[in-house]
Amino acid sequence: MAQVTLKNVYKIYPGEKGRDVTAVEDFNLEIEDREFVVFVGPSGCGKSTTLRMIAGLEEISKGDVVIGDRRVNDVPPKDRDIAMVFQNYALYPHMTVYDNMAFGLKLRKYPKAEIQKRVKEAAAILGIEEYLERKPKALSGGQRQRVAVGRAIVRQPKVFLFDEPLSNLDAKMRVQMRTEITKLHQRLQATMIYVTHDQVEAMTMGTRIVVMKDGIVQQVDAPLTIYSEPSNLFVAGFLGSPPMNFLKGSLHSKDGSIFFKEASGGVVELNLGRRPAAEAYVGKEVILGIRPEDCDRPAPDQVPTQNSFEALVDIVEPMGAETYFYIQTGAHTMVSRSHASVDQREAGHRLRFEINVNKAHLFDLATTLRIV
Repeated sequence: MAQVTLKNVYKIYPGEKGRDVTAVEDFNLEIEDREFVVFVGPSGCGKSTTLRMIAGLEEISKGDVVIGDRRVNDVPPKDRDIAMVFQNYALYPHMTVYDNMAFGLKLRKYPKAEIQKRVKEAAAILGIEEYLERKPKALSGGQRQRVAVGRAIVRQPKVFLFDEPLSNLDAKMRVQMRTEITKLHQRLQATMIYVTHDQVEAMTMGTRIVVMKDGIVQQVDAPLTIYSEPSNLFVAGFLGSPPMNFLKGSLHSKDGSIFFKEASGGVVELNLGRRPAAEAYVGKEVILGIRPEDCDRPAPDQVPTQNSFEALVDIVEPMGAETYFYIQTGAHTMVSRSHASVDQREAGHRLRFEINVNKAHLFDLATTLRIV
Protein backbone atom coordinates (compact mmCIF):
# COMPACT_ATOMS: atom_id res chain seq x y z
CA MET A 1 0.00 0.00 0.00
CA ALA A 2 1.09 3.63 -0.08
CA GLN A 3 0.94 7.08 1.39
CA VAL A 4 -0.88 9.76 -0.65
CA THR A 5 0.20 13.40 -0.42
CA LEU A 6 -1.48 16.45 -1.94
CA LYS A 7 0.61 19.62 -1.94
CA ASN A 8 -0.98 23.00 -2.76
CA VAL A 9 -3.33 21.37 -5.27
CA TYR A 10 -5.64 23.58 -7.35
CA LYS A 11 -8.25 22.82 -9.99
CA ILE A 12 -9.11 25.85 -12.09
CA TYR A 13 -11.57 25.73 -14.98
CA PRO A 14 -11.43 28.45 -17.64
CA GLY A 15 -14.55 30.59 -17.56
CA GLU A 16 -16.18 33.08 -19.88
CA LYS A 17 -14.49 36.43 -20.45
CA GLY A 18 -11.40 35.30 -18.58
CA ARG A 19 -13.27 34.65 -15.33
CA ASP A 20 -11.73 31.37 -14.25
CA VAL A 21 -13.60 29.11 -11.84
CA THR A 22 -11.59 27.63 -8.96
CA ALA A 23 -13.13 24.27 -8.05
CA VAL A 24 -10.39 23.24 -5.60
CA GLU A 25 -8.15 25.76 -3.85
CA ASP A 26 -4.81 25.10 -2.15
CA PHE A 27 -5.61 21.55 -1.03
CA ASN A 28 -2.95 20.14 1.33
CA LEU A 29 -3.20 16.71 2.90
CA GLU A 30 -1.04 13.75 3.88
CA ILE A 31 -2.89 10.42 3.89
CA GLU A 32 -0.96 7.76 5.75
CA ASP A 33 -0.40 4.24 4.52
CA ARG A 34 -3.46 2.03 5.33
CA GLU A 35 -5.55 5.02 6.43
CA PHE A 36 -9.25 5.43 5.58
CA VAL A 37 -9.90 9.09 4.80
CA VAL A 38 -13.33 10.48 3.92
CA PHE A 39 -13.89 13.67 1.90
CA VAL A 40 -17.26 15.11 2.87
CA GLY A 41 -19.16 18.25 2.01
CA PRO A 42 -22.20 19.54 0.09
CA SER A 43 -22.63 19.10 -3.65
CA GLY A 44 -20.19 21.25 -5.60
CA CYS A 45 -17.63 21.57 -2.81
CA GLY A 46 -14.82 19.99 -4.86
CA LYS A 47 -14.52 16.61 -3.14
CA SER A 48 -15.11 14.45 -6.24
CA THR A 49 -12.90 16.73 -8.32
CA THR A 50 -10.08 16.22 -5.80
CA LEU A 51 -10.57 12.44 -5.94
CA ARG A 52 -10.50 12.50 -9.74
CA MET A 53 -7.23 14.46 -9.68
CA ILE A 54 -5.72 11.75 -7.48
CA ALA A 55 -7.01 9.15 -9.94
CA GLY A 56 -5.67 11.06 -12.96
CA LEU A 57 -9.14 11.58 -14.45
CA GLU A 58 -8.84 15.36 -13.96
CA GLU A 59 -5.79 17.41 -14.84
CA ILE A 60 -4.13 19.22 -11.92
CA SER A 61 -3.97 22.98 -12.51
CA LYS A 62 -1.34 23.66 -9.84
CA GLY A 63 0.37 21.67 -7.10
CA ASP A 64 1.49 18.07 -6.78
CA VAL A 65 -0.05 14.68 -6.07
CA VAL A 66 2.36 12.05 -4.75
CA ILE A 67 1.47 8.35 -4.38
CA GLY A 68 4.10 6.45 -2.43
CA ASP A 69 7.33 8.17 -3.39
CA ARG A 70 6.29 9.05 -6.95
CA ARG A 71 4.89 12.35 -8.22
CA VAL A 72 1.99 11.30 -10.46
CA ASN A 73 0.80 14.60 -11.99
CA ASP A 74 1.72 13.42 -15.49
CA VAL A 75 1.27 9.68 -14.95
CA PRO A 76 -1.73 8.14 -16.82
CA PRO A 77 -4.49 6.70 -14.60
CA LYS A 78 -3.68 3.11 -15.60
CA ASP A 79 -0.12 3.50 -14.34
CA ARG A 80 -0.91 5.07 -10.95
CA ASP A 81 -1.63 1.72 -9.26
CA ILE A 82 -5.02 2.87 -8.00
CA ALA A 83 -8.49 1.34 -8.29
CA MET A 84 -11.65 3.42 -8.36
CA VAL A 85 -15.22 2.48 -7.47
CA PHE A 86 -17.81 4.73 -9.10
CA GLN A 87 -21.29 5.84 -8.08
CA ASN A 88 -22.92 4.21 -11.12
CA TYR A 89 -21.03 0.85 -10.82
CA ALA A 90 -19.65 1.16 -14.42
CA LEU A 91 -20.09 -2.57 -15.13
CA TYR A 92 -20.09 -4.04 -18.65
CA PRO A 93 -23.70 -5.23 -19.17
CA HIS A 94 -22.78 -7.94 -21.72
CA MET A 95 -20.20 -9.58 -19.43
CA THR A 96 -20.73 -11.95 -16.53
CA VAL A 97 -19.76 -10.95 -13.01
CA TYR A 98 -16.63 -13.07 -13.32
CA ASP A 99 -15.60 -11.39 -16.57
CA ASN A 100 -16.32 -7.92 -15.18
CA MET A 101 -14.05 -8.59 -12.23
CA ALA A 102 -11.37 -10.23 -14.35
CA PHE A 103 -11.38 -7.70 -17.19
CA GLY A 104 -8.64 -5.40 -15.84
CA LEU A 105 -6.35 -8.32 -15.11
CA LYS A 106 -6.87 -9.77 -18.60
CA LEU A 107 -5.86 -6.44 -20.13
CA ARG A 108 -2.65 -6.59 -18.11
CA LYS A 109 -1.95 -10.12 -19.42
CA TYR A 110 -2.08 -11.86 -16.03
CA PRO A 111 -1.94 -15.68 -16.17
CA LYS A 112 -5.35 -17.35 -16.27
CA ALA A 113 -4.74 -19.22 -13.01
CA GLU A 114 -3.78 -16.03 -11.19
CA ILE A 115 -6.90 -14.25 -12.50
CA GLN A 116 -9.12 -17.11 -11.36
CA LYS A 117 -7.48 -17.16 -7.93
CA ARG A 118 -7.88 -13.41 -7.39
CA VAL A 119 -11.49 -13.28 -8.62
CA LYS A 120 -12.55 -16.19 -6.41
CA GLU A 121 -10.80 -14.68 -3.38
CA ALA A 122 -12.51 -11.30 -3.92
CA ALA A 123 -15.88 -12.97 -4.51
CA ALA A 124 -15.49 -14.91 -1.25
CA ILE A 125 -14.64 -11.73 0.67
CA LEU A 126 -17.74 -9.97 -0.70
CA GLY A 127 -20.09 -12.99 -0.58
CA ILE A 128 -20.85 -13.00 -4.30
CA GLU A 129 -19.48 -16.43 -5.29
CA GLU A 130 -22.93 -17.63 -6.42
CA TYR A 131 -23.34 -14.67 -8.79
CA LEU A 132 -20.14 -15.12 -10.83
CA GLU A 133 -21.98 -16.49 -13.89
CA ARG A 134 -24.76 -13.90 -13.82
CA LYS A 135 -24.85 -10.67 -15.80
CA PRO A 136 -25.30 -7.28 -14.08
CA LYS A 137 -28.97 -6.93 -15.12
CA ALA A 138 -29.77 -10.02 -13.02
CA LEU A 139 -28.34 -8.41 -9.87
CA SER A 140 -29.73 -5.97 -7.31
CA GLY A 141 -28.12 -2.57 -6.75
CA GLY A 142 -26.24 -3.80 -3.70
CA GLN A 143 -24.96 -6.87 -5.55
CA ARG A 144 -23.77 -4.72 -8.47
CA GLN A 145 -21.91 -2.47 -6.07
CA ARG A 146 -20.22 -5.52 -4.56
CA VAL A 147 -19.10 -6.53 -8.03
CA ALA A 148 -17.69 -3.04 -8.62
CA VAL A 149 -15.80 -3.26 -5.33
CA GLY A 150 -14.61 -6.77 -6.23
CA ARG A 151 -13.25 -5.51 -9.53
CA ALA A 152 -11.15 -3.03 -7.53
CA ILE A 153 -9.99 -5.66 -5.02
CA VAL A 154 -8.63 -8.06 -7.64
CA ARG A 155 -6.29 -5.33 -8.86
CA GLN A 156 -4.57 -5.27 -5.44
CA PRO A 157 -3.80 -1.56 -5.91
CA LYS A 158 -1.80 0.75 -3.67
CA VAL A 159 -4.83 3.01 -3.17
CA PHE A 160 -8.61 2.46 -3.34
CA LEU A 161 -10.74 5.44 -4.40
CA PHE A 162 -14.51 5.47 -3.76
CA ASP A 163 -16.66 8.16 -5.41
CA GLU A 164 -20.03 8.19 -3.60
CA PRO A 165 -20.43 4.44 -4.18
CA LEU A 166 -23.60 4.05 -2.09
CA SER A 167 -25.63 6.97 -3.48
CA ASN A 168 -27.85 4.80 -5.68
CA LEU A 169 -28.77 2.30 -2.96
CA ASP A 170 -31.82 2.34 -0.69
CA ALA A 171 -31.42 3.27 2.98
CA LYS A 172 -31.22 -0.29 4.32
CA MET A 173 -28.72 -1.41 1.69
CA ARG A 174 -26.58 1.70 2.32
CA VAL A 175 -26.22 0.74 5.97
CA GLN A 176 -25.27 -2.82 5.04
CA MET A 177 -22.73 -1.77 2.38
CA ARG A 178 -21.29 0.86 4.73
CA THR A 179 -20.38 -1.82 7.25
CA GLU A 180 -19.12 -4.11 4.46
CA ILE A 181 -16.68 -1.47 3.18
CA THR A 182 -15.50 -0.75 6.74
CA LYS A 183 -14.86 -4.46 7.31
CA LEU A 184 -13.14 -4.62 3.94
CA HIS A 185 -10.72 -1.90 5.01
CA GLN A 186 -9.96 -3.74 8.24
CA ARG A 187 -9.35 -6.97 6.33
CA LEU A 188 -7.27 -5.59 3.46
CA GLN A 189 -5.42 -2.96 5.54
CA ALA A 190 -5.45 -0.79 2.42
CA THR A 191 -5.16 2.94 1.87
CA MET A 192 -8.69 4.14 1.06
CA ILE A 193 -10.06 7.54 0.08
CA TYR A 194 -13.84 7.81 0.13
CA VAL A 195 -16.02 10.67 -1.14
CA THR A 196 -19.53 11.25 0.17
CA HIS A 197 -22.04 14.00 0.93
CA ASP A 198 -23.56 11.79 3.64
CA GLN A 199 -22.34 12.85 7.08
CA VAL A 200 -23.34 9.49 8.62
CA GLU A 201 -21.04 7.66 6.21
CA ALA A 202 -18.26 10.12 7.03
CA MET A 203 -18.68 9.79 10.80
CA THR A 204 -18.91 6.00 10.86
CA MET A 205 -16.36 4.98 8.23
CA GLY A 206 -13.38 7.31 8.25
CA THR A 207 -10.33 7.28 10.51
CA ARG A 208 -10.09 10.93 9.47
CA ILE A 209 -12.57 13.29 7.83
CA VAL A 210 -11.79 16.12 5.42
CA VAL A 211 -14.65 18.64 5.48
CA MET A 212 -14.83 20.80 2.35
CA LYS A 213 -16.80 23.85 1.28
CA ASP A 214 -16.49 25.83 -1.97
CA GLY A 215 -13.29 23.99 -2.90
CA ILE A 216 -11.55 24.83 0.38
CA VAL A 217 -10.68 22.43 3.20
CA GLN A 218 -12.46 23.57 6.37
CA GLN A 219 -11.14 20.99 8.84
CA VAL A 220 -9.24 17.69 8.90
CA ASP A 221 -9.43 15.47 11.98
CA ALA A 222 -10.83 12.32 13.55
CA PRO A 223 -14.66 12.09 13.30
CA LEU A 224 -15.41 12.57 17.01
CA THR A 225 -12.92 15.44 17.26
CA ILE A 226 -14.63 17.28 14.41
CA TYR A 227 -18.02 16.60 15.98
CA SER A 228 -17.03 17.90 19.42
CA GLU A 229 -14.53 20.58 18.35
CA PRO A 230 -15.71 22.04 15.01
CA SER A 231 -13.41 24.72 13.64
CA ASN A 232 -16.17 27.02 12.36
CA LEU A 233 -19.91 27.50 11.90
CA PHE A 234 -20.05 25.55 8.65
CA VAL A 235 -18.41 22.43 10.07
CA ALA A 236 -20.52 22.66 13.24
CA GLY A 237 -23.74 22.87 11.23
CA PHE A 238 -22.83 20.32 8.58
CA LEU A 239 -22.00 17.36 10.83
CA GLY A 240 -24.73 16.14 13.15
CA SER A 241 -28.36 15.11 12.70
CA PRO A 242 -30.42 17.03 13.61
CA PRO A 243 -27.88 19.82 13.00
CA MET A 244 -26.44 22.04 15.72
CA ASN A 245 -28.66 24.86 17.01
CA PHE A 246 -27.31 28.39 16.53
CA LEU A 247 -28.46 31.32 18.66
CA LYS A 248 -27.33 34.90 18.20
CA GLY A 249 -26.76 36.83 21.40
CA SER A 250 -24.30 38.82 23.47
CA LEU A 251 -21.83 38.08 26.25
CA HIS A 252 -21.31 39.80 29.58
CA SER A 253 -19.09 39.04 32.55
CA LYS A 254 -19.89 38.74 36.24
CA ASP A 255 -17.75 37.40 39.10
CA GLY A 256 -15.28 35.89 36.65
CA SER A 257 -17.92 33.95 34.70
CA ILE A 258 -19.11 34.57 31.15
CA PHE A 259 -22.86 34.87 30.60
CA PHE A 260 -24.73 34.53 27.30
CA LYS A 261 -28.05 36.30 26.64
CA GLU A 262 -30.09 35.48 23.57
CA ALA A 263 -30.81 38.44 21.27
CA SER A 264 -34.18 40.01 20.48
CA GLY A 265 -35.89 39.17 23.73
CA GLY A 266 -35.22 35.45 23.60
CA VAL A 267 -35.62 33.37 26.75
CA VAL A 268 -32.20 31.66 26.71
CA GLU A 269 -29.75 33.01 29.32
CA LEU A 270 -26.76 30.88 30.28
CA ASN A 271 -23.89 30.92 32.74
CA LEU A 272 -21.01 29.57 30.65
CA GLY A 273 -18.54 29.60 33.53
CA ARG A 274 -14.92 30.65 33.16
CA ARG A 275 -14.00 31.00 29.51
CA PRO A 276 -10.80 33.04 29.12
CA ALA A 277 -10.94 32.95 25.33
CA ALA A 278 -14.39 34.57 25.39
CA GLU A 279 -13.39 37.50 27.59
CA ALA A 280 -12.38 39.54 24.53
CA TYR A 281 -15.98 39.21 23.29
CA VAL A 282 -17.68 40.61 26.40
CA GLY A 283 -20.15 43.27 25.30
CA LYS A 284 -20.16 41.95 21.75
CA GLU A 285 -22.52 39.80 19.70
CA VAL A 286 -21.56 36.16 19.18
CA ILE A 287 -23.24 32.96 18.04
CA LEU A 288 -23.89 30.19 20.55
CA GLY A 289 -23.92 26.64 19.18
CA ILE A 290 -25.55 23.77 21.04
CA ARG A 291 -26.25 20.29 19.73
CA PRO A 292 -29.83 18.97 20.11
CA GLU A 293 -28.72 16.20 22.51
CA ASP A 294 -27.23 18.86 24.81
CA CYS A 295 -30.59 20.63 25.14
CA ASP A 296 -32.72 18.11 27.02
CA ARG A 297 -35.82 17.87 29.19
CA PRO A 298 -34.85 17.95 32.89
CA ALA A 299 -36.21 15.28 35.23
CA PRO A 300 -39.66 16.14 36.65
CA ASP A 301 -38.29 16.45 40.21
CA GLN A 302 -35.21 18.48 39.20
CA VAL A 303 -34.96 21.99 40.60
CA PRO A 304 -34.73 24.56 37.73
CA THR A 305 -31.22 25.95 37.24
CA GLN A 306 -30.03 29.19 35.66
CA ASN A 307 -29.25 27.23 32.50
CA SER A 308 -32.81 26.03 32.03
CA PHE A 309 -35.64 27.87 30.30
CA GLU A 310 -39.26 27.46 29.29
CA ALA A 311 -40.14 27.52 25.60
CA LEU A 312 -43.13 26.91 23.38
CA VAL A 313 -43.11 23.48 21.72
CA ASP A 314 -44.12 23.64 18.06
CA ILE A 315 -43.73 20.02 17.04
CA VAL A 316 -43.01 16.76 18.86
CA GLU A 317 -41.50 13.88 16.90
CA PRO A 318 -41.40 10.58 18.84
CA MET A 319 -38.63 8.46 17.33
CA GLY A 320 -38.94 5.47 19.67
CA ALA A 321 -35.77 5.53 21.76
CA GLU A 322 -35.73 9.35 21.73
CA THR A 323 -37.93 12.34 20.99
CA TYR A 324 -37.29 15.49 18.98
CA PHE A 325 -38.84 18.74 20.24
CA TYR A 326 -38.97 21.74 17.90
CA ILE A 327 -39.18 24.72 20.21
CA GLN A 328 -39.53 28.52 19.97
CA THR A 329 -37.26 30.51 22.29
CA GLY A 330 -38.67 33.86 21.24
CA ALA A 331 -35.83 34.73 18.87
CA HIS A 332 -34.89 31.34 17.41
CA THR A 333 -36.21 27.88 16.61
CA MET A 334 -34.29 25.10 18.34
CA VAL A 335 -34.34 21.31 18.26
CA SER A 336 -34.06 19.32 21.49
CA ARG A 337 -33.16 15.64 21.32
CA SER A 338 -34.52 14.04 24.46
CA HIS A 339 -34.75 10.56 25.92
CA ALA A 340 -37.93 11.57 27.72
CA SER A 341 -41.03 9.50 26.93
CA VAL A 342 -43.72 11.87 25.66
CA ASP A 343 -46.58 11.97 23.21
CA GLN A 344 -47.39 14.42 20.45
CA ARG A 345 -50.08 16.16 22.53
CA GLU A 346 -47.34 18.20 24.22
CA ALA A 347 -47.05 20.29 21.05
CA GLY A 348 -48.47 23.76 21.67
CA HIS A 349 -47.46 23.77 25.35
CA ARG A 350 -44.63 25.53 27.15
CA LEU A 351 -42.10 23.04 28.52
CA ARG A 352 -38.83 23.38 30.40
CA PHE A 353 -35.51 22.51 28.79
CA GLU A 354 -31.96 22.58 30.12
CA ILE A 355 -28.73 23.24 28.22
CA ASN A 356 -25.47 21.47 29.06
CA VAL A 357 -23.19 24.52 28.97
CA ASN A 358 -20.08 22.33 29.12
CA LYS A 359 -20.95 21.30 25.55
CA ALA A 360 -21.86 24.80 24.33
CA HIS A 361 -19.74 26.41 21.60
CA LEU A 362 -19.18 30.08 20.86
CA PHE A 363 -18.47 31.41 17.38
CA ASP A 364 -17.14 34.76 16.18
CA LEU A 365 -19.95 36.55 14.35
CA ALA A 366 -17.63 38.07 11.73
CA THR A 367 -15.15 35.26 11.00
CA THR A 368 -17.52 32.33 11.92
CA LEU A 369 -14.52 30.66 13.66
CA ARG A 370 -15.06 28.85 16.95
CA ILE A 371 -13.83 30.81 19.97
CA VAL A 372 -11.38 28.49 21.76
